[in-house]
Amino acid sequence: MKVRDLPGANFRIATTYNSPYDRAKWTHDGEKTRRRVRRWRQEKEWYDGRVEAFALSRSYLELEREEDSMWECTDILGRGAFGMVGKWTKFDKTGRVLDDVAIKQSDLDDRELDEEGRPTVPTEAVLVKALMNQGCRNVAKVREMRFFDGDRPKWRLYLEYYRYGTLHDLIQKYRARNKRNRQEERIPEAFVWQAFHDFAQACYHMKVLRLDSIGVRSPRGDHFALHLDLKAENVLLGDAPANQKSIPYPTVKVADWGMAEYTSLDDSRNSKRWKKYGTIVWMPPEQRDFGRYGERWHHPVLGGANHPYSMKHVVWQIGANIYGLMNLDIYNEDINEVINNAEGMENTLRKHGYSALMGYRSRFYSSELTSLVEDCLRIDPSRRPNPYELVGRTQDGLARYTEKYRQTGDHPKLKL
Repeated sequence: MKVRDLPGANFRIATTYNSPYDRAKWTHDGEKTRRRVRRWRQEKEWYDGRVEAFALSRSYLELEREEDSMWECTDILGRGAFGMVGKWTKFDKTGRVLDDVAIKQSDLDDRELDEEGRPTVPTEAVLVKALMNQGCRNVAKVREMRFFDGDRPKWRLYLEYYRYGTLHDLIQKYRARNKRNRQEERIPEAFVWQAFHDFAQACYHMKVLRLDSIGVRSPRGDHFALHLDLKAENVLLGDAPANQKSIPYPTVKVADWGMAEYTSLDDSRNSKRWKKYGTIVWMPPEQRDFGRYGERWHHPVLGGANHPYSMKHVVWQIGANIYGLMNLDIYNEDINEVINNAEGMENTLRKHGYSALMGYRSRFYSSELTSLVEDCLRIDPSRRPNPYELVGRTQDGLARYTEKYRQTGDHPKLKL
């Protein structure tokens, strides 16, 4: 199968002509099925017939039907505009857990059709595979993928399952605990720095990404990957690094690359075709109002409506995620309001180096951390750190915590 916008690229893809909604064998147990469905209906306000059909279906992960019958959907993890995600668990005959996987099912997207209307491999899978092969440990791993070629074609991506949930979940837990205990406990700075550094390393790999490792000739020019929907709900928390010199905090794993693109500053599609991609409150200033943010300024530093997005787009969204961790802001509401208000303050912004936060400080966190977050969130992209600078500054910020951990074995506890 071809890859969109990458001439000559071709992948062998597992394809089935069965319905993805064939019932799983475990649903023959009526009591177990009723119990799980009842729990999902109570816990998921968006649960409906489509989600239920997905949850009760076969995994299609194993070729042998008997082997595949060992997989059961044990949880529904999320639903979005482009599909849904569930957790499947593999049990042996005694009920012992052998494996877990997250299955993401989505309809065939019109963006993934070639010029003749035929399906192509999702860009999401191609980019994640390439990042994995390049050595990036901060992406959610894709294990397998399958195409369902029917009246309503669908994709299933089989992803590594991460037990600690998302950054969004972590923030919600701290907010709920603070409300319950009437306190102001914050996420430890040591973890914030480690998460920041994990993001920075992912950003670096996105900047230098080449596709040769997956058998695809990389296009000419300085190409890079844009995520375009990098928000707390799309950032998973994996196991701690195996390296004993690292603080044993969960590792950041960037997930849900469904809107991602491989592009360059010379790409005619960048940014004309992507202005609507993503979640509005998480959009950097250069993407807001379809690229018209600040167009009436005397000094339009954002470059105009069709100015291409650079890696500074990613840097801004990383800064927004870290700000959310520090302030327990789950939907980027604070930054969204600040950016909206800042558009009418050009002269003030210029005096403060186009910083919307204008001297950001916190009584919970160091000035080194707040200064870096402020720099990442500057309205003028040229004033934000580049990926190389971001790696260096986050490494420096994390160093004093890792050094203390190596010397004493102690670290501030993260309450998961």
